[in-house]
Amino acid sequence: MTLTVGAIAQALGAEAAGDVSLQIQGLAEPATATAAQLALAIENKFAEDLSEGAALAAVVWQGADWQAMGLKAAIFAPRSRYVMAGLGRVFAPPSHLLPGIHPMACIEEGVILGDGAAVGPFTYIAAGTRIGARARLQNHVSIGPDVVIGDDVELMPHVHIGARVVIGDRFIAQPGAAIGGDGFSYVSPGPSAVDEAKRTGQISEASRTPGFARINSLGAVRIGDDVEVGANAAIDRGTVADTTIGSGTKIDDLVDIGHNVQIGSHCLLCGQVGIAGSTRVGDRVVMAGQVGVADHVVIGSDVIIAAGSGVSGNIRDGQVMMGYPAIKADQHMNMYKATRRLPRAMTRLEALEKRVSLIDPNA
Repeated sequence: MTLTVGAIAQALGAEAAGDVSLQIQGLAEPATATAAQLALAIENKFAEDLSEGAALAAVVWQGADWQAMGLKAAIFAPRSRYVMAGLGRVFAPPSHLLPGIHPMACIEEGVILGDGAAVGPFTYIAAGTRIGARARLQNHVSIGPDVVIGDDVELMPHVHIGARVVIGDRFIAQPGAAIGGDGFSYVSPGPSAVDEAKRTGQISEASRTPGFARINSLGAVRIGDDVEVGANAAIDRGTVADTTIGSGTKIDDLVDIGHNVQIGSHCLLCGQVGIAGSTRVGDRVVMAGQVGVADHVVIGSDVIIAAGSGVSGNIRDGQVMMGYPAIKADQHMNMYKATRRLPRAMTRLEALEKRVSLIDPNA
């Protein structure tokens, strides 16, 4: 792909200066960029690296003296991370999967595929499924019966979509994602050790269960528009009501979302987040890596939960939470600072104890 600096700037909605007719064939870091590549010097800390490369054009920060850096053209990034998203779209390689159905795909009767859809080899689509226009289903995708999927979706290899799942437009699922599998729902014939432990804090022989009975998941999963699901993430279908994911939510690799969970719009769930069944999450919630959320918890909107935190209770709107169990971040940091001071405090206490022990009580 070859584009001019001017065309790239126009696609980004950004300002350009210098020789905007320069031809660009790709992107590179400043220190390794060639004359045919656009260097990504999006912050001033990368300015020195430009001298190590051979770039003639670069994406630079607002107010940068690009001519002093030896450049012939520059694109100004009002927000460095955001311009990266635009460049990723501009230079994204075209899909190798052409519209049409591969002869080694298996599609049951009654399936409806939208205009321009592409289905790769060894992909299976069950009866009653409807898939929108320009969908791209890579190899080894499995889609259950009566599924509805919107336009412009991309399902990477080995994605599984279970029965009756409903997915909106522009959905992306990375390799190995499983959406609509059974929830982890089991019950013991009588009160279990878990029930007794919750009630009394003890476990007796009477509560030892002989086994567990499965509770089948009769619901499905409903996903809004512009949702992305990472590699090997799992979203379980509901027991009776559907598990729901709001529009614009992004789910990272290895995230596990339990049955009946309701997640709002524009949330970010980072790697290895686990959300137990029947939890409700509001809009614009961010959960950093390895956050664990207990079942039947309610989390408000605009909440941020730091990495490794364990959520065992409800969280109101607009809170920043940290720790295990998760508490307000400022409170957690104060407790952490106090904990770090404990060794010094103990040393001083021991010294005081020695001094006190030397005092003659009869003096």
